[in-house]
Amino acid sequence: MANPMYGLNKHDEVLHDLAKMFVAGKAGGSASLQITAIEKVIDAESTTDITCTDAMPGSGNALGEVWGGYIEVSGISGGATVDLDFGITNHLTVYQEAVSANGLYGLDAPIYQAAAEDVVITITTNGSSSPIKCRMVFLSCKPVTS
Repeated sequence: MANPMYGLNKHDEVLHDLAKMFVAGKAGGSASLQITAIEKVIDAESTTDITCTDAMPGSGNALGEVWGGYIEVSGISGGATVDLDFGITNHLTVYQEAVSANGLYGLDAPIYQAAAEDVVITITTNGSSSPIKCRMVFLSCKPVTS
C-alpha cells in the first residue's frame, strides 16, 4: 500500500499545524520545540560504544526537556544475540534499555537535562553478522527560564 500524498488525507491539517509550530519556534529562544534525529550504524559484531557528540538540541547549553520520541533498530541478523542500551552521558540507560531485536521502541520516560549531554549507545553484546542501523528521534523543548 502506497503512502497517501500530502493534501489527500484527513490528517493533513494536523500535520500542517505541527510543521508550523516548528517553523515558528525561535532558535535558541526562551521556549522552543525541536525535533532531533540521529542515525548511527553499528558495524557487524562490533562492541565499541558510540557517542553522538553535539547531536542534541542546544549543545553547549541547557537542553531543557526531552518529551518524547522513538528509537528504531533494524538490520540485526536473524537469531543474533544483541544487547543495546540507549542513554545520555550521565544516564546511560535513560531512553531504552536492553534492545535485543529489530523494531520500534518508544522512549522510556521524558527527562530533564540541566546541561548538554551526548547521546550514547552502549553495546554490551553484538552477534549480528550484518550492520545494525539505529535511528533516534527526540521531541524536546527548552522551557522558559526567566
